[in-house]
Amino acid sequence: EMFFAMVSHEMRTPLTACIGMAEILLETTSLDSKQRECTHCIRCSGSALLFLINDLLDFSKVQSGMLELDLRPFVVHDCIDHTLEIVQMRAEASGLELVSWVSSAMPRVMVGDGGRLQQILLNLLNNAIKFTPRGKITLRCHLDANDGRLMFQVEDTGIGISAETMERLFQPFVQAADVTNSALARRYEGTGLGLAIS
Repeated sequence: EMFFAMVSHEMRTPLTACIGMAEILLETTSLDSKQRECTHCIRCSGSALLFLINDLLDFSKVQSGMLELDLRPFVVHDCIDHTLEIVQMRAEASGLELVSWVSSAMPRVMVGDGGRLQQILLNLLNNAIKFTPRGKITLRCHLDANDGRLMFQVEDTGIGISAETMERLFQPFVQAADVTNSALARRYEGTGLGLAIS
């Protein structure tokens, strides 16, 4: 586990630099359409790989009981808005409507691990986008009146989850969809770690 953590860190550093350079190329240089397409592919592929490395590293920490939460005050609306901004482009590219509803009773600032909360919301929203061919994805947030906890709900018009799969959903390497067709399996493929980490 220590070896994996060190290797992951060594991989993340140059990968982050590659993603950053691709972003600079896209934002500050005059690229023709083919160059822009290739650079965009580099950035998207790099981001996907970085996401995978982070998931693997977090899963390793969860398994070893070494995952620590960074509890500090954070602005709830900022966390939600930033998360939605990250997935908005992907939702639009898939022709999906992305909407949110946040209770007016929500306090502005709460204490918790805002980064981990964002990671969980990203996993849930990315799954919703992945398994929703058309329609709408809704993120709802309210405060539990009994114990003051934040409650989140992600609802989509996607393919759904069977009761059997629901029981195994938060186990490692379990996919959210019951896909037996190999072409569909490739479309919905992933590590199956996101919800286990969440």
